[in-house]
Amino acid sequence: MNKFQKLLEKTLVPFSNKLGQNKILQSISAGMVMTLPVTIGASLFSILANFPIKTVSDWFSKIGITQPMNAIVNGSMNILAILIAFSIAYNYAKKSQANGIVAGLFSLSSFFVLAPQSITSGKKTITAFQMDYLGSKGIIVAILLSIIIAIIYVRLSKIKKLVIKLPDSVPSMVSSSIEPLIIGIILFTAVFVIRVIFSYTSFGNVFDFINQIITAPLVHVGGSPWAIILIIALSNVLFFFGIHPAAIQSVIMPIIISMMVSSAPAFQNGKPIPYLKNLVAFSFSNNDAAGATLSLILAGLIVSKSKRYREILKVSSIPALFNINEPIVFGLPIVLNPLMLIPFILSSLISGSISIIAVNLGFINTYNPMLALGVPWTMPKFISNFLIMGWQGTTIWIINFVIMLLIYLPFFKVLDLQALKDEQKKSKPKA
Repeated sequence: MNKFQKLLEKTLVPFSNKLGQNKILQSISAGMVMTLPVTIGASLFSILANFPIKTVSDWFSKIGITQPMNAIVNGSMNILAILIAFSIAYNYAKKSQANGIVAGLFSLSSFFVLAPQSITSGKKTITAFQMDYLGSKGIIVAILLSIIIAIIYVRLSKIKKLVIKLPDSVPSMVSSSIEPLIIGIILFTAVFVIRVIFSYTSFGNVFDFINQIITAPLVHVGGSPWAIILIIALSNVLFFFGIHPAAIQSVIMPIIISMMVSSAPAFQNGKPIPYLKNLVAFSFSNNDAAGATLSLILAGLIVSKSKRYREILKVSSIPALFNINEPIVFGLPIVLNPLMLIPFILSSLISGSISIIAVNLGFINTYNPMLALGVPWTMPKFISNFLIMGWQGTTIWIINFVIMLLIYLPFFKVLDLQALKDEQKKSKPKA
């Protein structure tokens, strides 16, 4: 383990440090981290609104607090793309010694300009923004757009002819608002042209264009167990770049649901489950949340010495237990962190492969598809696997959990050592 850790320090650390100096990647990472207070705060209400014990969730609904709790989730985690559209552009402009607030507002406004602004309900068309585009479906657009808008804004703001200068007698608050007026016209003209171009295409808007480019090839992959594992692994790769896995995983969900429904009669009659291997592979392709981050959190809590990581691991542990891992993904961060890329991707390949071996050996030989359709997504996996596959399901979960903990351990130790050295440097008194 020590030799492997030293190898990581020699190979990945220099690469990680080099990437860490890139202004664009720094801005994306900083922008993601800025959303952390929102995602952590809202994760509690997300758990309560989808409480894994039915009697409790029914009681919440009966007394009328489920909808208000969902409103908190909708107003925070489900509009993450909006927050990112502002925060990344803000950070890039600040790092470029430009006005971060103005850059963030330009990016945020451009995001809404490009977003679909109507919803069809029957024969009626309602003017409204659709929640999906403000959350998981809009994150990749938010990342790309915020960087492009920020770069253009920073470069144009350095051209004196495009900056309106007012006399010194004008209050600074007013002058700073008027200065980027011409730049704003240029930016919105460009965004207007993009919206018009996409309105004439079959996609209709840039959001659907980007999401379909990513997901369309996966539709034709099929429903084999290895294809399911590879798709989940790909969604983890995209999550590493800040693109929420919901957009990818939604592609295979109709296939999975179809398999569950088709398997129900066989389960009821005590016959072999026709899609057993596929359904088990899907259940374990993320052993808990995406990237098996619960294993990472425990590994970190065991060995971490830096205050930075110990605190973020503590606050992320409860949400991760209930399959909410945005706090650890964006807070550690795992996003754009080269040291975390390898174990984060391996998680699906390893846990999914072990589950297929378990089926081939006959260790897992049952699966309750009706229960799987009804189990809340916030149910801890070691419990839901027990309910759906019996004690064998929990046993495989534990095996995967331990293996991923051991895999994450050396990678995290290298990361923690870097943070510890930084903290020690900052704590040293200046001469």
